[in-house]
Amino acid sequence: MSNAPNLDLVFEKKDISAADWADEFWDWTCAVYADGEVQTLCLAMQNRFNCNVNFLLLAIWLGERRYLISKTGWGMLMKRTERLRHGVRKIRQSRRKIKLSDRVKYQELLDLELKGENLVQAKALETLLGFNNSVLEETTAEPNLIAYVRATNGGEEAEAEAKRLGALVQKLSD
Repeated sequence: MSNAPNLDLVFEKKDISAADWADEFWDWTCAVYADGEVQTLCLAMQNRFNCNVNFLLLAIWLGERRYLISKTGWGMLMKRTERLRHGVRKIRQSRRKIKLSDRVKYQELLDLELKGENLVQAKALETLLGFNNSVLEETTAEPNLIAYVRATNGGEEAEAEAKRLGALVQKLSD
């Protein structure tokens, strides 16, 4: 694997900003996550292995663009988005508690949660600008997914599920 230029140089050459990339990633996430099997697998990994859905999908999305994020890089992304992710978890917990009792409030909290998820993604992509990322030899999500799961200490079972998720999203993209 060769070293790629810093992502800010890539943005400069392609005349694309981190905000543009964040918008592109959000749109892609919404489309991919709409698949019921992807959603189920992502949520299972979030609940069983403490993985973040945004980061699982970010690993795949970056792999499709041939960018490799190391385990250390994932650690930095998790640290820099920790407060935002904590806020989103609190909103999600509140939303789940009132799911059946107040549909209006539930929808308001869901909308707020989605805005929070969007902010997490934007912060993660902004953070990536400071990394010197490697370029993958081929388009593949697996190295990023494995590095992310290892950064969360998810173990072999989480790695196997991550590979399954990567293959599923790849199949949807074909």
